[in-house]
Amino acid sequence: MYMREITRKDLKKIVNWASSEEELMTWAGSSFSYPLKIDELKAYIKGANGIGSDRYIFVLVQDEEVVGHISLAHIDYQNHSGRIGRVVVEENSRGKGYGTLMMKHMLQIGFEELNLNRISLGVYDFNVSAYKTYEKLGFVQEGILREKLKTTNGYWNSIEMSMLSKEWKQRNGLIKK
Repeated sequence: MYMREITRKDLKKIVNWASSEEELMTWAGSSFSYPLKIDELKAYIKGANGIGSDRYIFVLVQDEEVVGHISLAHIDYQNHSGRIGRVVVEENSRGKGYGTLMMKHMLQIGFEELNLNRISLGVYDFNVSAYKTYEKLGFVQEGILREKLKTTNGYWNSIEMSMLSKEWKQRNGLIKK
């Protein structure tokens, strides 16, 4: 199992992970429309992963099959911050720790390679397993964006969380407390 940068060849697999509008919104918010189209994903990955890019997009591969996707985007090099998003694991591969693995990979890139000071994320309040994963990794809840996303069944609240570089370093033995 390994992480690598996303390629156009991965898009056909990822587009099929959005089995419903709610499923898509759970991992992508309102950034894509349902049904998800490959052209939307092509535009999304264009310009990613290059030197000075404002976004890094990776996939998790097991047995040569893409089973997960994650991005570190909205990178602000002046303020040394970024935002993790679009964390999704293929339905048949969930519950195996793959989300944690992808998160650790992106945190390492953000803090150790890009020298970011702060990485944030948002998680919908009903996504308890994701929230617990982020909390175990060391993310701190900062607040709740009430009724942030309108869906066909009402509004969803988003919990804002973040981690600082010094917290990452302490958790990983890179500096002493």
